[in-house]
Amino acid sequence: MTESFRIYCLPRPSTLYARLHARLRPADIPAQDVHEILEHYGLSLAGPPRNLPVGRRNRNLDLDTTGGRKLLKGYRPNWQADTVDYTHSILARLAETGFPASRLSPAPDRSTYVDLRGDYFTLFEFDEGMNYSGRFLVRAHRRKLMILAGEMMARLHRQLKGFMPAGRHHMGFSDYTGPRWRDVEWHRRKLEEFKTRSIETKQPEPGSDSAWLVENSGRIGDEIARLDAILGNADLPRLIIHGDYGLHNLLFRADGSVVIVDFELARIEWRLSDLVSCLSRFRYGELGDISYDYESIGWFLEGYQQVLPLSVDEWRFFPQVWAFYRYQSAVQYWNSYYATNGPERKLHSARDAVAQAEYALSHADELASLRAGASSARISGIRARSGA
Repeated sequence: MTESFRIYCLPRPSTLYARLHARLRPADIPAQDVHEILEHYGLSLAGPPRNLPVGRRNRNLDLDTTGGRKLLKGYRPNWQADTVDYTHSILARLAETGFPASRLSPAPDRSTYVDLRGDYFTLFEFDEGMNYSGRFLVRAHRRKLMILAGEMMARLHRQLKGFMPAGRHHMGFSDYTGPRWRDVEWHRRKLEEFKTRSIETKQPEPGSDSAWLVENSGRIGDEIARLDAILGNADLPRLIIHGDYGLHNLLFRADGSVVIVDFELARIEWRLSDLVSCLSRFRYGELGDISYDYESIGWFLEGYQQVLPLSVDEWRFFPQVWAFYRYQSAVQYWNSYYATNGPERKLHSARDAVAQAEYALSHADELASLRAGASSARISGIRARSGA
């Protein structure tokens, strides 16, 4: 690593465990499936497959093949072909423009994924780089990473501005002027469905996350409707967002350049939603004891603002978009719980998303105070850790 981009860090215990678990468990994709997929690409294995020590939603393997080192990705079981087409058209656009992002490895017939009995798999060129997620970082080096991460998100937004992907993604807006695929009524229907299923399948235990969600389902739907009405009249630019941006999906090369990976949730959205998705991870505590690392948030926004500054209306409605996004997330987690038959942690994540939404509304002045872009110099570490 060059002297100008030297980052000191130590892996967290959870990261070490993930590495060990990845080595010891069977391959996330069965061997016969791997061979069948590679055959479609005109390749074969040149060594044993290796699990990636990150990610819980997808099946991913690090492969040595006759065509070089590749990453094999298995999409979520409920993903549709038009959703994969949507994602791949975005990746193709980034490749055309030379933007540093995951690169598809096309088959001889130029196809970019395999339909294996209803499951979709894609082969990527393997990206070298350091992932700093799940690591203890020197504070000054965290600042360097946050500013660079903010700049890269803004560059991504600018690069894809106005591009219309092929296919369809079930999340976000249908296009740059049309409605959401999952509108207010979709959320209300789902909340009523989940409430009924929770009661009919297994009466929630008092005090459990399930019982709390059932009790508050109506209020969650009302808040989504209220915020949708407010934000629908705001001047909030839409563009293609990453959808799951953060250190966990950034690879830092030795020369300081960055590669963005995992575009599965990329879609047309308010660009503020990408910021909220990322910045809401910079936090301490949970539920009733939430506080945020405002210093890291400020550093990230400093980098973003240098490239693609937010508008007056975006800053004005930043707290409301934060709350709207997290209320929606609560419904998505609850939906995922039933779609995948658990685990229970998804119910806790749904309840936690509501707590984050409530935090945003009750701390609107603090979130709005981040506007200056140089806020990292004004907000002390004491305030960041106290949540004051």
